[in-house]
Amino acid sequence: MKNSKGRSELDSMIVEIELTLVSIIQGVALTILIESSRDAITQLKFSQWPYVLAGLLVIFIFWSRAVLHIITVIRWPLEFGHNFLYIGCALIEAVTFAQLSTPANWFGFGAAFIAAGWVLFLLRSSPDSRPSAR
Repeated sequence: MKNSKGRSELDSMIVEIELTLVSIIQGVALTILIESSRDAITQLKFSQWPYVLAGLLVIFIFWSRAVLHIITVIRWPLEFGHNFLYIGCALIEAVTFAQLSTPANWFGFGAAFIAAGWVLFLLRSSPDSRPSAR
């Protein structure tokens, strides 16, 4: 069954909204990482540099995975719960980055972020969450 022109336009609009949301959220996470890592980098606290690099990798991986997910799975109708989960993930991610000098907290919040990220992608990828073809 072919999608109508209107349906294609709605799908395109949703993809644009989701891409914008994910990019803004990861920009906020990057801001927190920059704030938290500024002293570690400028004062040459080499023991914290792996966490800074790991934080950058987390941003790169989460953003690229979200973009791939959006362009392959996301379609109309817009699901606010899914978008709210993106925001919740960003909160956990930002708190993780703020724990740069406390490794135990870094790993604890990092594990919570990974779990929230999996929930986010699994819920949207499940067949029950996709709208039925009409």
